[in-house]
Amino acid sequence: MKMYKDVFSTDELLSDAFPIKEDGVCYVVEGKHVTRSTIGTVDFGGVDEGEGADEAESDTVTVLNVVDAHGLVETTYEKKSYLNHIKAYLKRVTASLPADQRASWDQQAQEWVKTVLADFDSYRFFTGASTDPEAMVVLMKTGEDGKTPFFYYFQQGLRAEIY
Repeated sequence: MKMYKDVFSTDELLSDAFPIKEDGVCYVVEGKHVTRSTIGTVDFGGVDEGEGADEAESDTVTVLNVVDAHGLVETTYEKKSYLNHIKAYLKRVTASLPADQRASWDQQAQEWVKTVLADFDSYRFFTGASTDPEAMVVLMKTGEDGKTPFFYYFQQGLRAEIY
């Protein structure tokens, strides 16, 4: 199995258990909404004695398979704060590349970011489990069918490890 880890935080963000497609500077992964059992999980939260407390709790929960499998954490951004993050992140990634790859990659990444900013409200944002603010932010956008989630990862921000 191949695991893809963030080059800065070393968080596991992706694996080849999911079909991965290349799209310019990004890997794109088609996710799914899946239902999984919550039996056997431990909740240390307080007891809710409010309205509906007598109702039986559900034994299942619907999750995004990619998010669940890799412990991704959803976060929020306003357009300006995302722009600040992505500028700093791309600068770090570009600096880590061999000199002969920097200009081409940086130009392609900037173009991709422009497309994201043009449709900013259509995206959701996820970090790795460490929630490192300087690491990669994985983007998710719902497909044209209104249901299928697609996850976007900067290829140069990942390091593949074989297990």
